[in-house]
Amino acid sequence: MPLSELKIKNLKPRKSRYLVNDSQGLYIAVMPTGEKYWYVRTRKDGVEHKRSLGRYPDIGLKEARELRYTMKGGQKEVPTLLSAVAKEWYKTRCIPALADRTLRNKRSHLDRFILPLFGGRDIRSISPQELRQALAKIQSTRGLHTGHRVRGILSQIFRYAIASGLCEYDPAQQLVGALVPLPPNRHYSTVKTEDEAAQILHTVSAYDGNPIVRLGLLLLAYTFVRPGEMRLAQWAELDLEKREWRIPSDRMKMKREHIVPLSTQAAALFSKLRTLTRHPVWCFALPAENKPLSSVAFHKTMRMMGYGTGKMTPHGFRGMASTLLNEHGFPPDVIERQLAHVEGNQVRAAYNRAEYLDQRRDMMQWWGDFLDELIKKQARD
Repeated sequence: MPLSELKIKNLKPRKSRYLVNDSQGLYIAVMPTGEKYWYVRTRKDGVEHKRSLGRYPDIGLKEARELRYTMKGGQKEVPTLLSAVAKEWYKTRCIPALADRTLRNKRSHLDRFILPLFGGRDIRSISPQELRQALAKIQSTRGLHTGHRVRGILSQIFRYAIASGLCEYDPAQQLVGALVPLPPNRHYSTVKTEDEAAQILHTVSAYDGNPIVRLGLLLLAYTFVRPGEMRLAQWAELDLEKREWRIPSDRMKMKREHIVPLSTQAAALFSKLRTLTRHPVWCFALPAENKPLSSVAFHKTMRMMGYGTGKMTPHGFRGMASTLLNEHGFPPDVIERQLAHVEGNQVRAAYNRAEYLDQRRDMMQWWGDFLDELIKKQARD
């Protein structure tokens, strides 16, 4: 029997993908994840062809039937739907290369803004003028940054389609300079002098609130990893005897494993944390919860300490370390590798995960001793 919207909504996932027919070659595939995708079958010269029409509910039943293409005596061309192109772009270009958080952000922008507006459209039929109108509305209702991010994602999808021979130009690229501009870039707030560093370290050390968050902030100072990498740290990644933390590639911004040599101070902080968080997986799990700290926990605590916007952020410990280590004469390449910044030479980047590791170990121990002295100095003053 033909499908209905109610039947489609009631289709539940199984252990493996299964198909449910509608009529005239149209069917829907239900994935183990619960996602549903439209397909259509046709035959030409005795050969069966299958084509994706897009994801449900981005493409509803009525629209899928309208896109179904059968005609007497031949085959009608299927529109190159933006939803299908976006799916392939996300699968082949995003999933292998991006960190989980970045993937979630791109998926959110696709689902909330792009697919509802243009998912069922032939990608070749979308004009710069209608993109500009849609993006202007997004900027006015969801913010300037969101509009620019959506334009950037659209441009990536169109460039992928061009490379695949599915369209000839990128209408989103035509809008560069046509949207309301962003305000001047604001870098992460940080401290840049030893006196400022001593003050914030003293403030964090003396914080009498949640001890798990306090230890996390101190570890951000001693290791200068990104806050998200710290918040999601797992005990299995740490070798405290070897004084080494290996952050897996799927948690790193650029999808490459990162080695963090731990100073004696950092290893001691992790050992102390182990006595507070006995969760078998997460280093920063609150005692009553089976999950790591929220993404705003470090930020909220720093604001409570008086370090709000424009003064210092959890991410600012990276800038603090970079500034002071450079001032004390450490080689810039060693500092950059420890910050896990992107290596411009992509051939070199493929095998430099452990590059300068001996120098980095020495530098991180010097940094631990240096921060200890700053804390002691501030306490004496």
